[in-house]
Amino acid sequence: MSEVVGIVIIGIGVLFDLSGVIGLIRLPDVYNRLQAATKCVTMGTCMILFGFFIYTGFTPAGIKAILTLIFILVSSPTAAHAIARASYKYGIKLMERSVCDLYSKEEIVRCSAIMNRDVTTILPDATLEDAISLIVKRNITGLPVVDKSGNLLGIITEKDIIDYKRIGNIKVAKVRDVMTQNVLTFSPHTPLEEVLKAFSEGRFRRVPIVENGKVVGIVSRKDIMRFLKRKEK
Repeated sequence: MSEVVGIVIIGIGVLFDLSGVIGLIRLPDVYNRLQAATKCVTMGTCMILFGFFIYTGFTPAGIKAILTLIFILVSSPTAAHAIARASYKYGIKLMERSVCDLYSKEEIVRCSAIMNRDVTTILPDATLEDAISLIVKRNITGLPVVDKSGNLLGIITEKDIIDYKRIGNIKVAKVRDVMTQNVLTFSPHTPLEEVLKAFSEGRFRRVPIVENGKVVGIVSRKDIMRFLKRKEK
């Protein structure tokens, strides 16, 4: 009799798991998919393990199944909560019709809200004279260096050019010879507080905003000043 009960419970668990898998594929956003994973799949997997225990009884395998069941019940909700909170803070959006409570009353301002999307870039094979012309023409202090696909390779600044002038010939040098390669970047979803901290601790004047390796914007000290001025109004 216990074997039949165990098989029935395992079958029900498989149906729950199947429903959860369908939810993971079909539901519209990460938060709804987490619901499928933490409810349907957790319930289904626990029922399979419990059914296996009923089927096998107090055998070593059955005891291991119960211990695994307890571990899943404890860890699955915690992991789902951590993933959901990280997704929210990173800026992953809910489905438009979702109803939710904010984690805090104050809205989190992200780089995408203040970054300058009209970014002037330069290719690594351009000359320093080209870089100087762009910097003067656009009244900026630096240029992200990108390849032909728009992927960030580095950045060249006024300081880089001035420092190079002391040791090299600007007329023949290429941007790739002078640019800084290890560049601090942020995502459009990065909270502005992290950028403010970076500016406070570093000596740079601007940071590229990168998504999927490509430059999508830039945040400078002036952009931050403009934002702070708007916020005070």
